[in-house]
Amino acid sequence: MSEPCAVRVLTAASRVAEPWRNGGGVTSEVAARPIGGGPAGFDWRLSIATVAGDNPFSGYPGVDRMLMAISPQGLDLVDGGVPVHLGQFDVHRFPGENEVAAVAVTSPTLDLNLNLMTRRGRCAGSLRSVHFSGLWTVEAGDGEDLALVVLDGSLRLGERTLTALDAVLLEHAGRAQLEGTARVALARVARIRH
Repeated sequence: MSEPCAVRVLTAASRVAEPWRNGGGVTSEVAARPIGGGPAGFDWRLSIATVAGDNPFSGYPGVDRMLMAISPQGLDLVDGGVPVHLGQFDVHRFPGENEVAAVAVTSPTLDLNLNLMTRRGRCAGSLRSVHFSGLWTVEAGDGEDLALVVLDGSLRLGERTLTALDAVLLEHAGRAQLEGTARVALARVARIRH
């Protein structure tokens, strides 16, 4: 039996910023499941972070991470000793066990990134950016959650206008029709059935 469909608007203004576990930046959670699972108990988590300087990322054993640079200058990382440059809207995938650090951070207010984390063995995810103009129907598949985060431009969902960093969460075959011109990040998470 399918779970009920859900479409939720998650505004940027409603998020609470919290320091990283290691103190090297600030994060605000866009969405996570299960709700209230906290940093150790999520199956998946989507957040927006501000990197405060050249700092190591917090370790997340057993978690697969996808990081999208959303600042115009991108983001420079070192992942397991290997330099990685992310241009704006590029995605870097890495295991949460890896030693990853932000380097050459020039301005904490500009080095924003979108971070999708999925608990290995429970969920699998993807993260990409899409630019569109006009009408667009987005849908989460059965057993899938889909979060859409506005990166630039604006969208209308019914009577609601969504602007930078506002999000829409579609759960359990949820469907939404959007209108506007925008670049968005699409995070899809599928539960792994055992």
